[in-house]
Amino acid sequence: MAKKLTASLEDYIEVIALLATDSGAIRAADIADAMSVSRPSVTVALRSLASRGLVNYKPYSSVSLTESGKTLAAGVLRKHRILSRFFNEILGAEEELADSAACRVEHAIGEEITDRLVEFLAFIDNCPMAAEGGFEFNSENRKNFRKEGATHEEN
Repeated sequence: MAKKLTASLEDYIEVIALLATDSGAIRAADIADAMSVSRPSVTVALRSLASRGLVNYKPYSSVSLTESGKTLAAGVLRKHRILSRFFNEILGAEEELADSAACRVEHAIGEEITDRLVEFLAFIDNCPMAAEGGFEFNSENRKNFRKEGATHEEN
């Protein structure tokens, strides 16, 4: 069984996948710019990803995801989208904060939790009370919740 990727390497896979949708040829410099990291750091990461069969990489040539890399990227991007939507639409976090939090959490949660979030979001999408504005967890609710000193065990 393949060793689990670090969060950093998953970030590289994610960025390569996103860059691939914007243009055909991806260079190490493009990845470095997108991630605000040095080119030598990108080279180290690309060598590691290539050794795991996730990217096609040779120095001074373009980079692309292998089929395994595309599958992994799709999973990471799926988690990111689901988490970002949950944090933004359900918890009311600003879009930038939701996106940033999703980027950190996507590496830590497994498929079972991701699938449960998808089910919860689908429930909210189809809930008549949510459609009528009955499901609101806005800033006033959060203030009252904190003021009462409620914890997740009490609810």
